[in-house]
Amino acid sequence: MTTPQTILNVEDVKENRDLIRRILESEGYQVIEAVNALDGIARAVETTPDLILMDINLPDLDGFTAVTRIRSFKQLNHVPIVALTARTVSNDRERAKAIGCDGYLNKPVDFDELVESVAKHIRQGHKKDEHETTREFYLKEQTVSLIEELERKFSELQLAYDRLKQFDSAKNDFISVVSHELRTPLTVIHSYTQMLKMLPAISKDKNAQELIDGVTKGARRMQDIVNDMVSVIRVELAGSDFEFSPVSMRSVIRTVENEQTSVAAERKITLTTDVAKDLPMVSGDVKQLFSALSRIVGNALKYTPDGGKVTISAVHLPKGSSDSHSFVQIVIADTGVGIALEKQKMIFEKFATASNTALHSTSKTQFMGSGAGLGLTIAKGIISAHKGRIWVESSGFDPENFPGSKFYILLPTM
Repeated sequence: MTTPQTILNVEDVKENRDLIRRILESEGYQVIEAVNALDGIARAVETTPDLILMDINLPDLDGFTAVTRIRSFKQLNHVPIVALTARTVSNDRERAKAIGCDGYLNKPVDFDELVESVAKHIRQGHKKDEHETTREFYLKEQTVSLIEELERKFSELQLAYDRLKQFDSAKNDFISVVSHELRTPLTVIHSYTQMLKMLPAISKDKNAQELIDGVTKGARRMQDIVNDMVSVIRVELAGSDFEFSPVSMRSVIRTVENEQTSVAAERKITLTTDVAKDLPMVSGDVKQLFSALSRIVGNALKYTPDGGKVTISAVHLPKGSSDSHSFVQIVIADTGVGIALEKQKMIFEKFATASNTALHSTSKTQFMGSGAGLGLTIAKGIISAHKGRIWVESSGFDPENFPGSKFYILLPTM
């Protein structure tokens, strides 16, 4: 049984694609379809069809540009191309031939004419144009057309980018307003719950105390989320309100360790530090650097099972031949569930929570709440504002064997 000949039909209108498919399949051809010029170029390279039907009016690039690109591939030099168009431009037929088309059909397509043209051009193959002067003229004209198209696309992208910036600014303004409006009632809730707990009737009622503790816990959690939202806006402004001064990262790491010790002890996680004695100072905002490091260590504890281990280490990396200064390298290593390779860049993006980064609890672990997904985003923003770098390394996500993760931070020294 012989393999049917393949026709690539590049056409953006579905009704036209369906008509061409029905006609050609009834004649025993195999039809491959593309919905725009770039898709058509890719499918042509991928399949090397026996013939290409190329619509001229396409949504991304015009068909002449697509033909010019297809003819640049050696493996497609022999493939005949037939242009189809509803345009009535007087020199389109001559242009099509000069660019590299072998035939030209007007829409709406006539059944018999299409079948006859496809069969003829497959039989004859692509014939190179003998009129080089004509070809050169149309190629130059097509080059100008392509440049104009690229300029138009660039203008569209610029407008889209400007709109995105406006939306982003409006979003930040909205978050700032909402955060401010939420803080006031949260403060009231927290104050009243504390006052209620001191009432004699409630202080002696265990059930009432538990209910108030639940409200207090929820209010604190909401306050943490509001603070994270505000922090995201601050770091997106590249630390414009940070207060820079000489900072000892030894001291910052020690403070983080003291803060997280109770959390680690509660879940029987071993938290240790290994900080070089000769660690130089860095220029930074001590509160913000503490916040970044605390968030990363807290994240490591969150996704490490009970009885696991988290280590904070720091060394001085001397200046290399291509570096203008040396670095303090901090590594936070855990024995947790790890991170899937395809998710390791995503976790620094906004709202990348445990549920969408494959970092979720298992029956063997007792992790804390997932949060709003802003912790690592904020940490990255703070490190970037200090002209540093942060990245993660993990062999993958495995809730059974716990491969762990390592977060690396580089901060330039003074």
